[in-house]
Amino acid sequence: MHFVICMFIAFICLITAVLFAEVFPKWFKAVLALLGSATAGYAIAIFIRKIAMWTKAFSKPELLPTAGICAAIMLIIVIIVVFILNKKKTKTA
Repeated sequence: MHFVICMFIAFICLITAVLFAEVFPKWFKAVLALLGSATAGYAIAIFIRKIAMWTKAFSKPELLPTAGICAAIMLIIVIIVVFILNKKKTKTA
C-alpha cells in the first residue's frame, strides 16, 4: 500500500509541474520535480524490497540507501526529459 501511495504522490507532483508550467516560477517547478523524484525513488525502493521479500532470491536491501539511489536516478531521468523537451520546444519555435 505504501508503494501505491508514494507513486500517486509522485505522479501528482510531476503532473502538476507539467500542467502548470506557465503559471509556476522555475524554483517552484524545481521543488515539485525534486519532491516527485524523491517520492518515486522511495516507492521504487519499497517495490525492490518487496520483490526481495517475496522471491527470496536476494537479501532484503536497506530501505534508506536504496531510496536515495532510486531518487537520484529518478531526478536524473527527470532532468534529461526536461532538457529533451526544451530542446524540441526551441527547435519548433
